[in-house]
Amino acid sequence: MTEYMPPVAPPRRRLNTFESLATFAIMAVLLYLGAGIFVPLVLAILLAFALNPLVSWMNKRLHLPDPVAVILAVLLAVAALAAFVFTAGTQIANLVQELPGYRSVMEAKIAGLQEQFGGLTWLDQLTGMVSSLGDGLNGNPDAPPPPGQIRPIPVTISNDIGPLAVITSVMGSIVGPIATAAIVTVFLIFLLLGRSDMQERFIRLVSAGRYSLTNLAITDASKRVGRYLIIQLLVNTTYGVIFGTGLWLIGVPSAPLWGLLIILFRYIPFVGALIIAIVPFTLAFAVDPGWNMLLMAVGLFLVVDLTTANVIEPRLYGSSTGVSPIAILLSAMFWATLWGPVGLILATPMTVCLVVIGRHLPQFQFLETLLGSEPVLSTHERIYQRMLNGKTEDAIDISEDYVEEHGKEDWADDVMLPALRMATAELPDRPESVPQRRQLIATFEAVLDNVVEPTWTENAPIMLIGGHTEIDEAAARLLGVKLLDEKVPVEVLPPGAIRQEAIGRLELEPVHTLLLVFMGSDIRSQCRYVARRVRRMDPEVRIGVVILNDAALEETADLLHVDAVYRDLDKAVDAIRDQQAPAKAARAKLAAQPFAGLGRGDDALGKELDAIAEGFDVPVALINLLDDERHQDDEDAIELTKLVADKGEVVVIHNAQSEDIEGDNAYLVTNGIDFFAGAPLVLADGTIAGVLALQDYDPHEFSEEDIERLKAKAAELVAKFG
Repeated sequence: MTEYMPPVAPPRRRLNTFESLATFAIMAVLLYLGAGIFVPLVLAILLAFALNPLVSWMNKRLHLPDPVAVILAVLLAVAALAAFVFTAGTQIANLVQELPGYRSVMEAKIAGLQEQFGGLTWLDQLTGMVSSLGDGLNGNPDAPPPPGQIRPIPVTISNDIGPLAVITSVMGSIVGPIATAAIVTVFLIFLLLGRSDMQERFIRLVSAGRYSLTNLAITDASKRVGRYLIIQLLVNTTYGVIFGTGLWLIGVPSAPLWGLLIILFRYIPFVGALIIAIVPFTLAFAVDPGWNMLLMAVGLFLVVDLTTANVIEPRLYGSSTGVSPIAILLSAMFWATLWGPVGLILATPMTVCLVVIGRHLPQFQFLETLLGSEPVLSTHERIYQRMLNGKTEDAIDISEDYVEEHGKEDWADDVMLPALRMATAELPDRPESVPQRRQLIATFEAVLDNVVEPTWTENAPIMLIGGHTEIDEAAARLLGVKLLDEKVPVEVLPPGAIRQEAIGRLELEPVHTLLLVFMGSDIRSQCRYVARRVRRMDPEVRIGVVILNDAALEETADLLHVDAVYRDLDKAVDAIRDQQAPAKAARAKLAAQPFAGLGRGDDALGKELDAIAEGFDVPVALINLLDDERHQDDEDAIELTKLVADKGEVVVIHNAQSEDIEGDNAYLVTNGIDFFAGAPLVLADGTIAGVLALQDYDPHEFSEEDIERLKAKAAELVAKFG
């Protein structure tokens, strides 16, 4: 037993421009010449799409055999069409009989317009048309001709017309439409009865082994076209009922006729309803001596048409057609040229079929690109194109719409980062690309400022630097936005900050993590250089690299001489967040200690110390804490603090000499301090946190009263800040 292997389609040779144009021209000629065959067939196919849901419903719900359900559905459609034609014919006959009575009103109105707008030639022509129309309908060939016209010379044909000639003439005028209707009906019945077999044959013919794709295309086309036709019928019927009822209430003659005809004419894209609405407008002009009926008829049409086109149809159709408005317009022109008025009605559903074929069959994908309503560019491609052209407002609008629907995180990952990848691939780091890169980055920064509004921090613990180009800096800003969302303060610098002439000016004292961000692949030499220079400047700084290019997958932390390598923005964010947790805990622990983080600048404790120094007439008053790591690193300075803490009282040292220390204190000697006085900072639980110290570079007298004052100041500081 052999396993079935589906046939594999051979690779298709792509047609060149001439071949494509020639193929299109041949198809157009065949469609034009074969209109007598193709028009009934296409009508039958579209009606089959529309009636297929009804036949399926009869099969499943009423349990009717398929032939019975098909015949019944076709009979219902024929009955509806016959009722439509009969009603419209009756209304037309009644209107023809009533028209002569409107002649006097129209002539009076036109005369009034001539008096008000005299000298307009088209009004004289309109008067002649009305007179001719009235004479023709009244059967009065002897009536005087309109002014400026000559009575036509009558011509008499002497042939006797017998009954056979009359019958032949009548039959010749009606046999064509009847034959077309019969052909369509027969096609329709056979298509519905053999729809499964026809579908299989079509799949075999065009699938080229891609059965699933072809089946999906047929299903999608059937669903879209059927839904479009049904919804369009319901919308047109509702439109016609409302319009006809409104005209009847206004008093326009033959109002039901115009309601019926507008149902049919609305299948013509864009202008169908207006074409038929002109006739009742003309009747309103002819019937009413005033202008109210015409104005109300026009107002009714505008309200109904605008509401239907701009409110109802967009909600009902949604993406059921998938065809752009310009494609519908061009399609209507094309099919009308080939097949006349019928082509106008068939344009939209046939274009829908072409779009669906292009969506699912790769060889026809150009059809969806040309005719479809879906954007042909993805969101990140649209953003990239706008940024290249400097269209800041468009880029902001697209970004805001995406953020509103998907959120800022997805916007950064799925839109802006792919756009920057495209820029990296298309705008290399060469002089000719500089203008475009600068325009792109300027637009990028404007979008970022408007959509995210980031707040960067100077001297932040996290420093992000673009590796090579402005595009790398833009990627660093995207990473910074993600870190800001995690409440991590961050500073972003351009690539110029790590160039040879500028890297020595980096302020690394507050930085504990420095990340280089690269969108390109050539990163090794730059990373090694920056890592070497930064470690010389501050060995404690952790150096990481964010690589956002798949071409640099072989790079590792060891090869780049850095501490860590991250392959995407989220991994970098997670790592920094994990590093932040211990740092935050340490800062919280430090903040809970007495005097922690105080007196280092222009804060309340700093002002108190300045006041104390001024009160004792010394240049420096400071607090040294026993558990301050920076103070502990200076062994000679911490020795003085421990001395005061151990004694538990004020210690005064003159000229670097004291009976409490052995020899000279290196801290005092090195810094040239000739006077030191320290009072212990005793907390409420009796423990000593540190020392309030006075220092002077010159000899300084310090009395017992001064000692007591210093003890009192130390107690005050403990009460306020301990």
